[in-house]
Formats: sequence, C-alpha cells, structure tokens
Amino acid sequence: MVGNETMISTNIADNPDLQYYQTVYGCLILVILATSLVRGFVFMKTTLMASSRMHDQVFMKVFRSPMSYFDTTPSGRIIGIFSRDMDEVDTRVPFLIECLVQNSFLILSSLLFVCLVFPYFLPVLVVLMVVFLYIRKVFRVGIRDLKRLDNVARSPLFSHINTTVNGLATINAYGKQNLFFKRFLVLFDESNCAFYLFNCAMRWLAVRLDLLALLVTSSTAMFSLVLRGSVEASFAGLALAYAGQLGGIFQYSVRLSAETEAKFTSVQRLNNCIKFLVSEAPPVIESNRPDPVWPQYGRITFRNVQMKYRSDTPIILKGVTFAIDSLENIGVVGRTGSGKSSLGVVLFRLVELAAGTIRIDGIDISTLGLDDLRSHLSIIPQDPVLFIGTIRYNLDPFERHTDAELWSALEKTSMKERISSLEAGLSAPVVENGENFSVGERQLLCMARALLRNSKILFLDEATASIDSETDSKIQRTLKESFTNCTMITIAHRLNTVMWCTRVLVMDDGKVVEFDTPAALLANPASVFAQMVAKAQSNSP
Repeated sequence: MVGNETMISTNIADNPDLQYYQTVYGCLILVILATSLVRGFVFMKTTLMASSRMHDQVFMKVFRSPMSYFDTTPSGRIIGIFSRDMDEVDTRVPFLIECLVQNSFLILSSLLFVCLVFPYFLPVLVVLMVVFLYIRKVFRVGIRDLKRLDNVARSPLFSHINTTVNGLATINAYGKQNLFFKRFLVLFDESNCAFYLFNCAMRWLAVRLDLLALLVTSSTAMFSLVLRGSVEASFAGLALAYAGQLGGIFQYSVRLSAETEAKFTSVQRLNNCIKFLVSEAPPVIESNRPDPVWPQYGRITFRNVQMKYRSDTPIILKGVTFAIDSLENIGVVGRTGSGKSSLGVVLFRLVELAAGTIRIDGIDISTLGLDDLRSHLSIIPQDPVLFIGTIRYNLDPFERHTDAELWSALEKTSMKERISSLEAGLSAPVVENGENFSVGERQLLCMARALLRNSKILFLDEATASIDSETDSKIQRTLKESFTNCTMITIAHRLNTVMWCTRVLVMDDGKVVEFDTPAALLANPASVFAQMVAKAQSNSP
C-alpha cells in the first residue's frame, strides 16, 4: 500500500525543486547581466558619438567664425562653451539620462503593480499625478532660468581669470594684486549665487516630493487594511513593498529630471552656436579656384575699398584706391587709427568689404575661397606668433621642406647661429607664445617661415615693442636682401624704415592722402609725409 506523504523541513536543500529554481534564477541573473552590459555599451557609444559630433560642429563653427565674433564675444564665454558646457554634454547629461530612464521604468512598474493589486488606488494616483504635474510646472520654470543664470554668471568669472593670467606681469608691476583679487571674489560670489539658489530650489522640491511619496505609501497601506481578505496577503505585502520604495526612487527621479532639463541649457548653448553662428566665406570654391602658381606677379589693386568691422560700427576705410606693381616694396605710414593695419585685414579678408574690390593679378579676391586666398599670401604680424612645439614645427608645420632648406631660411634671416647654439637645434622646444625668444627673434623666425612659403606677396606689420639695434638691423637687412622676389607691404611705425621703400602710402582717417616715392614726398615740404618726418626728427634727442 502506497500512500501520500507530507514532509516538513526547515532545510532548503531538502526541496525537491531546488535545482529547478537555481537554474531559473541563475538564467535570470545572466540575462539581466547581459542586457545591462548591452544597454550600457549601446548607450555609452551612442551618447559619445553624439557629444563628439556636437563638439566637432561647434569647434568648426567657432573656428570658421569671422573676426567680428571674437571682437564682440568675451573670451570667458568661449572658454565656457568648450570647458563647462562640453563637460556637461560629455559626462553629466548621458549619466543623468541613463539613470532617469532606468528609474522611470522602476516607478511605472511599481505603480502599475500597485494598481493591479488595488484597482481603487487608480483614482488616488490620478489626483496625485495632477498635484505632481502642478508642482513640476512651477518648479521647472525657475530651475531652468536658475541654471541658465548659473552658466551666464560664470562667463565674467572665466574672462576675469583669463585676463588676470595674461596680464599677470603688468598687475604685479603696478601692485594691483588686491584690486584683481577683490574683483575675483565679487565675480566668484555672483557666480555662486545662482548655484546656491539652484540647490535651494532642489530642496524645496524634495520636501514636496517626499510628501507625495508618503501619500502613495499611506494610500497603499490603507487599501491593504480595508481590502484584507479580498486580496492575498502575499500580493498586498509585495504592493506595499513596492510603494515603500517609491519614496526614495520617486524623489531621486524627479530631481534627475529637473537636473537633466537644467543641464540641457548647455546643450542649448552648443546648439545655438551650431545654428546661429555666422561663418566666414567657404574655404574653397570649387567653381573658381585660382591657378596653383597664382599670383605670378604680385600686382595688387584697391578700387574704392570701403570697410567697417561690424554692421553697427563706422566705416574705417573710406574709398581707398591705389595700385601696387609687381615686386614693389610699399611702406604704409600714418597716425594711430588712420587705417594702416586695416589694409591687411581686408587683404586677408578677415573682414569682408562694405564696397569696392581688391584684385591680385587681375583676380577679384572676393570670388575666391579663403583657403585659396590666404594660402598664397604671407604675413608677419605686429606681435609675431610662435606655437608650442619645436623650431622645426614652427618653421614647417606641414613638413614640406628638408632640414637643409630650413637651415638656409634661418641663415638668410640671420637666425642660423642662434638656433645652432641651442642643444637640440631644429628640435629645440618653443614654449607658449615663444617666450624663450625675444620679440625681434620671433619676428626673424616668422620671416624664415615666410621665406619657406615663397609667397609672391608679403604683408609685414612692424613690431612696436622695443627691439635692440642689432636685431633691428638684422630685420631690415633680411627685408632688403631676402624678399626681393615678392611684393611687400610694410606697416611702418618708425619712419626711418620706409626710406628704402619703392613708394610710401600715407593714410589719414581711412583715406589715402599721399602715394609716391620717399624722395618725391620729402622734396615737397607741404606733404604730410615730409611734415611727419620733420616732426619725428624734432622730437628725437
């Protein structure tokens, strides 16, 4: 006779279905791990690609922006875009979105389970949702503006730090450390005000969310008591457990939602850069590319050229008209603000013309792509620029020349001996802004770079900083001996340096007042140039 037996044991190992449960739970854990890994990888890859693409688009927009953008935009704002805003998009926003999506599923599944166990909870949930949406509507208006204010308030702080670092030598020389430190404290406090208010607003929201979560838990507990007997205890307990965990998850999720929306102001700023920043002319116009050997002669013609730096500023160049023949050496003189340097601005199309045309070897430069134009011209600016790297990199950044050609260019600019004295030679390091070289040496290195480019047109803006007589003589000798095969325009700040020029262009108030040989202008005592020379000689010791 075989009968049924019921065995009671407190040892889980005695459960005949133990292996089945272990298999099921083990498989579920593996599935959860696999899906989590796939989800994390896909999400990370997608957000990383999106942020990288946005960074590249913003960088190209800023890189291709006209000079007017940099004239009107504080450096702190640009630094903020590529530091704080990009950091938010790269790190904080993806993390917040991932947590928000995950917690949203947890909240929805918990509420759905409570509603399935206690259908009468649904009307209560609707009322609580209305209250929640009202709180969020009130909250999100302020939180978004506070975050935007926080971002805006940091730009003056970044600008002040940047200005202080760049002018540290001057600040120390005049003993203005306390003034700049006090200004820093004021800007720092102003930038933290919005951040402090943002945290206060988050605390305001947290209290109200805790009350809503408490109402959800209390309602679930009340239904468990009222409906006892009609609902299985196991389901009621599970529903109560889900409702209990909503307190922390709900508040955290709403805070994530608010913070995500606030962080999206950084995305908005980057998107505004992409959408609204006006770019320069295209780098290349395929339908109108110049000959590779252009310009062959270096003839330059200005015809009724008018230019203003921005649409809301006065005209700087007022109907400038002149012609420069091949291989001429033109010296440009005039008082400060007369428009001398603006000639280089329009020649390189840093600012587009308001009227008139500029032709080089008969080609209107406004019809060319910027890369095609600028790559065929050379410039040695007033403040010669050297980049962090090596001497070789600064002379030949694209590695188009041999070391022999580099040494030849250095010899022509009287810098061979100086570079040879360095232990590493052409591989010698160049620090930021070329501070390990004097202003004159930097200008000579820029001349060597221009020689290697072998351009038919050279634009030189003389350095106004103090240069010792030996270096100055090297610069003048290099200009006279090594740049004889190109048309040269020299913005002169010392009248003695233009006496050997082919012709002298005298500017005043954005207009050409005289254009003739130095001898012809000096022969006329009534000429502006002769008066400038006489005044300079009378002021000299």
